[in-house]
Amino acid sequence: MTTPTALLLATDLSARTDRALARALQLARQWNARLVVATVLPDAATTGITGGLLSSAPAVDDGQARQLAERRLQRLLEGDADDLQVELRIGHGHVGRALLQLAAQEDCGLIITGIARDSLFEQPTLGSTVMWLTRHSRLPVLVVHDRVRGPYRHLAVACDFSDSAAQAAGCALELFDMPLQLSLVHALDAPGSLLPGGDRDTLQEQAASAARTQAQALLAQLRPRLGQAHVHAVIEPGEPARILADHARSAGTELVIVATHGRGALFDLLIGSVARRIVETLETDTLLVRDPRSLAAAAGNDD
Repeated sequence: MTTPTALLLATDLSARTDRALARALQLARQWNARLVVATVLPDAATTGITGGLLSSAPAVDDGQARQLAERRLQRLLEGDADDLQVELRIGHGHVGRALLQLAAQEDCGLIITGIARDSLFEQPTLGSTVMWLTRHSRLPVLVVHDRVRGPYRHLAVACDFSDSAAQAAGCALELFDMPLQLSLVHALDAPGSLLPGGDRDTLQEQAASAARTQAQALLAQLRPRLGQAHVHAVIEPGEPARILADHARSAGTELVIVATHGRGALFDLLIGSVARRIVETLETDTLLVRDPRSLAAAAGNDD
């Protein structure tokens, strides 16, 4: 892929999304890209349901919604984007589908969003939208958690050494080239967990040795895009999300790259459960990248 000429920020235009907005503005400047700020209004059926739960929320038509959204956007920007082309777009109905439609219409190359912190209300809703996007979007999805301190320079790849993971790492390096640091983080399975200690240790060391060999091969593949970056592999036994979170905290990682492979029941039970756990656990910005080859295999499954 090439550097995007347009970015889509998915937001409810509340103050809770200021970090995602700040990152979107920073990337728009870095890439000299147009920023499309997208918010989605519920359809009539959803409005009827939420109206009963949130009786104090007045009904608004499209014109009123746009005026309200524009006022909120102006308050959030407060003159910080005078040097950028920022446009507001309003979608309707299913949040994920509306966002993808807007992204396609505006020729966006990246979707940016955030995770709200109120786990009793916002996070399940937005979290489910993020996971829906990872299963259906042809575009990378950037989930913003942290404050902006500058361009991304310390990257980590959640790596199972599959072609999908290599493609995701390559995508990230196309977007955020010449990092100062790149880590390949691999969570070892626990082979032979029912075997005696000595045999179990032997199997685990064999698995670690094989992973180190795969890591070196992948780093050699990526080397032309790495410049003078400090690169290393982190290979440890355990649960992927925990290992990633621990490494991100200790290494000062600014962006974690995660490959998502597909959609449907198998995705949810296997690969998708790992991606979901990473999204829910990490407090580091996360770039979720679909393997484009999985899109053809998943065609027609729009769950």
